[in-house]
Amino acid sequence: MNKITDTVSLCEHCYRHIPAIRFEKDGAMFLGKTCPKHDYQEVVLDIDATFYKNQNYQRRSPSSYWLDITNRCNLDCPHCYQMPDNNSKDPSIDYLLSEVMSWPDNGLPVSLVGAEPTVRKDLADLVLAIHALPVKTRNVIIVTNGVYLAKWDYVSRFEGIPNLKWTFGLNHPDYNGGQIRDKQMIGLENCIKLGLDVKTLTYTLANLEQLSDVMYEIQKFKINARIQLGVEIGRVPEGDFKELYLSELVAVAKQFCLDNSWTWEPDYKNGNRTHYAVRINGIEHKFIKWCDVRTIDLEEVQSESWASIVPGKPMSPLLHQVILRDQAVNRGQMLYDTVPKKYRHE
Repeated sequence: MNKITDTVSLCEHCYRHIPAIRFEKDGAMFLGKTCPKHDYQEVVLDIDATFYKNQNYQRRSPSSYWLDITNRCNLDCPHCYQMPDNNSKDPSIDYLLSEVMSWPDNGLPVSLVGAEPTVRKDLADLVLAIHALPVKTRNVIIVTNGVYLAKWDYVSRFEGIPNLKWTFGLNHPDYNGGQIRDKQMIGLENCIKLGLDVKTLTYTLANLEQLSDVMYEIQKFKINARIQLGVEIGRVPEGDFKELYLSELVAVAKQFCLDNSWTWEPDYKNGNRTHYAVRINGIEHKFIKWCDVRTIDLEEVQSESWASIVPGKPMSPLLHQVILRDQAVNRGQMLYDTVPKKYRHE
């Protein structure tokens, strides 16, 4: 065993914050940790230690905020960290504005997320209200599956709103089925017709065989993209989860580009430990494998956003919050400690 560094992780049973070490063994990178209640735990971070050690990115704090505006959704995706509740009540616009006003007046962007933000009929009003706050202007990013944007009377409400961008979760055509995909495509076309700023396309893969279709589609749209693997947070298809690693995803993508004579330029400025950034034919791609409760390493930069989605807990990096929320909200289990001060948003 070759120890790399000390760090902090979470117990995979009780979700307490516990000391951990990152180490190399048998060509793979591991995380080992000991919980005072649940003893020693060990997990593979990546099967390719050389890939892991050679990841090159600029370490930086999260550079945006994540605002959870609904727990309702119009889809039932195979993987879902949120596990929506369509009987839940959306937070009011006044409450959401108070959340934004509680942040530092630093002008960092805010992503409006859910489950599915477009289930809110007042979404355009919320965006305008955020822009009207007496603080530095923030870019607003709406993270959507795009289905409701197929309705012209809905999507046209956003025409002309400044400082607004969209991230579409398209996934592979087989992921949600053809009818849903058809509506997503109409929604994307409507955004383009109205001149709305589509910032990113996001794809979750059920397996690596879906990668080629996704990469061809990205070249067609020429929009920056994120391609990610499913992780064991929230909803996971029963009996169908196969652990895949970031090194495997990147290797398959790189070989695909080589076979098609596409360019491959690593982008060391825009990645982090879980987001491998590269430009393919000039288009920004991020290949993503989120951490989960087993693999989270709080000394690593694994998130792009700050979030506050865990009841009663302080704001911290997004993936940390998503994992804690899975335990507290999705599973209804107690969290026995709070976020260590070092990892909180100040």
